[in-house]
Amino acid sequence: MLLSVISVAGFSSPVICPEPAKAELSGSVYHPLSKVIVACSDKDAVSWAETHLKEWYGEYAPAVSKERDGKINLGKEAYEMEIGKNGVKVSAATLQGVRYALYSLRQIAIPMRGTTVVKGWIVPEGHIQDSPTMDFRGIHICWFHETEPWEVERLVRLAAYYKLNYAVIEPWGTFRSEIAPWFGWPDGTMTKQEVQRIKKIADDLGITLIPQINVFGHATMARGGAGKHSVIDLNPEYQPLFEPLGGWNWCLSNPEARKLIQDLIAEQMEAFGNPPYFHIGCDEAIEPSCPDCLSRPYSELFLEHIKAISETISSLGARAMMWHDMLLEHGDPRWKGFYANGTSQTAEALKGFPKDIVICDWFYEGAREAYPTLDHFKSLGFDVLTCPWKDPAGIVSQGKYAHQKDLYGILGTLWHHYYGFDLVNTAFNLSNVAWKPDFSTPYGVAYHVFNHLRQVGWDMGVTDPRRTGIYYGEIPSEPELNN
Repeated sequence: MLLSVISVAGFSSPVICPEPAKAELSGSVYHPLSKVIVACSDKDAVSWAETHLKEWYGEYAPAVSKERDGKINLGKEAYEMEIGKNGVKVSAATLQGVRYALYSLRQIAIPMRGTTVVKGWIVPEGHIQDSPTMDFRGIHICWFHETEPWEVERLVRLAAYYKLNYAVIEPWGTFRSEIAPWFGWPDGTMTKQEVQRIKKIADDLGITLIPQINVFGHATMARGGAGKHSVIDLNPEYQPLFEPLGGWNWCLSNPEARKLIQDLIAEQMEAFGNPPYFHIGCDEAIEPSCPDCLSRPYSELFLEHIKAISETISSLGARAMMWHDMLLEHGDPRWKGFYANGTSQTAEALKGFPKDIVICDWFYEGAREAYPTLDHFKSLGFDVLTCPWKDPAGIVSQGKYAHQKDLYGILGTLWHHYYGFDLVNTAFNLSNVAWKPDFSTPYGVAYHVFNHLRQVGWDMGVTDPRRTGIYYGEIPSEPELNN
């Protein structure tokens, strides 16, 4: 017999990611998850709730009904949730708010106790109220040659579950272009069909995918230390499109290179459903080795290139995003301790950049009291994203600084660390500081993240043990042992 109320002595409140602004949950009184009432004017809110609650809870999914009351006085992503003996009431002004409420509900619901298999679900009595304090909450995901589509899907699903609203997808020679089939590795797994499949999932879960092409450095679309070039290793006839030295940069003086980039941008924009942003990379370039490029002031050539690319993106209804480091002169004492890889000429070009470009300022170390590079770009009139990586203290510090300085938002990076505790630390802390400016990293979050990844796996229908948890296996590889 299932009890209507379950008392759990000494049980602490569950962890919700991101931590809500207000959460008063009982540690002793649990109610059956039998009814969810949705108060939201969005016409799709009830059907979305019904579909996903059925997906998550199967035959024991709660009944969903719509409350017909007045206008909900909440922000566009805010939500309130009341849990009591009469069921769960979710209030939100938009479908996105309903999504976020139900993601929180899923994180605190547990199976009814005392049975061998699931016979129902219970939730703690209480009240939750939350709203994000940052508009742009993103994560940057790389799609490498070794990356399989399910890995990207899992990361996108987790990001949405953690209430981030953007995911930049960077192909490393893996996008299978139809207009230039030779552009990238011939067996790349990032096909248009896979992009559109993952985009459909992302749209449903409330996260917008943003494509990326590196239009300056990183033109090899392969890790620098690998010595590979995803175009000219196999198709040497296309060498004129790239700088002679390693092909690391695009040849900015070659109009055919720019035309190809513009065409590829249009192709990816279409594949991604015409999102509001397009990331153009531009980090870690090297000085030109091409005689045509060397015949002109490099600041002039660089500015001309970026303006042309930005105009192309604007014509497609989007804004360009770019990494910051080439826009700061290496050796300038103002940037000591931060990342500045540019020359006096690339830094000079910044003065002429269109102000609608979003500057993505990456810093991958621990906490700092101030971030002068962030201040610099904002003072010049740009929208600025702070971009941390894996270090919990650094992620929280940069997020708090973004709140303090009223920056455009945060874009956490993963690179190839979409496994292990780097994934745990990045995803959990990034989500929390994007929603709560006074968040501080709690101890012992791993098991909560394990639970959430497990739930994502259920949604994906995972049956392969290598696709569960935070590592493919349980015996560390040599690189993992050496880290």
